[in-house]
Amino acid sequence: MRALQTQTAAHRRDIQTPIFPDFSRQVVCIEGLLCDAVTFEEAKQRIVSSIRETRRCNLVTPNANFLRLIRSDPDFRDAALATDLSVIDGMPLLWLARLLGIPVRQRVSGSDLFDALWADTSEHLSTFFFGATDDIGYRVRKRLSEAEAAIECAGTLSPGFGSVESMSDPEVLDTINEAHPDLLIVSVGARKGLLWLNRNEHQLSAPVICNLGATINFVAGSIKRAPVFFRRSGIEWLWRIKEEPALWTRYALDLATLISVLLRQVLPWVVYRSVHRPSATQLAAARIRHYQRGDDEILEFFGAWTRQNILPVRDALAAACLARGNLVINVDGVSYVDATFLGQLLLAYGYRRRMHRGFLLGASERRIRKMLRLHGCDYLLFAGQPGSDTVAASEPCDAAGTLGSRKVCERKIASGGTP
Repeated sequence: MRALQTQTAAHRRDIQTPIFPDFSRQVVCIEGLLCDAVTFEEAKQRIVSSIRETRRCNLVTPNANFLRLIRSDPDFRDAALATDLSVIDGMPLLWLARLLGIPVRQRVSGSDLFDALWADTSEHLSTFFFGATDDIGYRVRKRLSEAEAAIECAGTLSPGFGSVESMSDPEVLDTINEAHPDLLIVSVGARKGLLWLNRNEHQLSAPVICNLGATINFVAGSIKRAPVFFRRSGIEWLWRIKEEPALWTRYALDLATLISVLLRQVLPWVVYRSVHRPSATQLAAARIRHYQRGDDEILEFFGAWTRQNILPVRDALAAACLARGNLVINVDGVSYVDATFLGQLLLAYGYRRRMHRGFLLGASERRIRKMLRLHGCDYLLFAGQPGSDTVAASEPCDAAGTLGSRKVCERKIASGGTP
């Protein structure tokens, strides 16, 4: 029996879909959330190409609920950043992006993506549904088997209402992998779904994995989707409350967070940006220092960085992010950053967190710390999150890993440190 279990575990490792960081992604930071500034069609094609090339695509669909959860739940926040494609699923995030001056073109709903894949008969995809009840699973299998559509049901599995750990049993993972799905859709709640995927993605063989919430219920027909008018007007939440009255508490809390973020971060940033926007000369003078210290990769940024001069940032992070030691980034020499620069930092952090490798951001200057706070990503400055084995420092570190008192700072943001 022990030999069989060992062989099965080795099989799960062998079928792992490779994970690579892609710093060519058009990512931005929207108040602490990592989002891809892509169109609906671009998102769909990225999913299809990932399946064709057997390349991992961990799809995340942030909305206003994510905006609240990342501020109170570090584990959820890290899981939301461990992504290969993060599309703006909620209209409030789209509105915030436009206020922040971020060039995001349209909302990309996870359920709409599934519908588009379902309708595209040029692609035939197998999908495994993990979540909901046995009855919902039966209705999904029945509907997909009867429909002349591009998606076939590779299987369904109801994990019940246990913990993330209990739902991560090897038999559960084997059941999913043995179905050989192209697409794995998880529907066990936003928090639990992302934590489950984050915990198990290295043992899942499906190229595309995602937590799409109510999508399985839409497919089964147990919940009706909001009319297009509601979705496009940003009032889909009213329809969802009609369908599921228990959701009103969640939406009320999300609204409170949205208002707080708008007043305390978004509007102050709009004012700050209008006063401190860098000139073309300042952008041209920006520079990066990249060097190694042992196994660690050190990046020091100087000057103003925005969407207009982001290419060197992409190249530097791509070169440094695969370090087996820590990735250490210092931004004390930075005079201005925008959502595009910070999106690249979040992308690097998310990949390092995914691979259980160290990430350290040094920012002791008040100016840069204010910009991080107004963009909602000052959490990058702090380690020692609950449940991690990292060591928190009481003072900010510089790029050399030293404190203001010149003592060595040993903290690592990514849980697990260096492998």
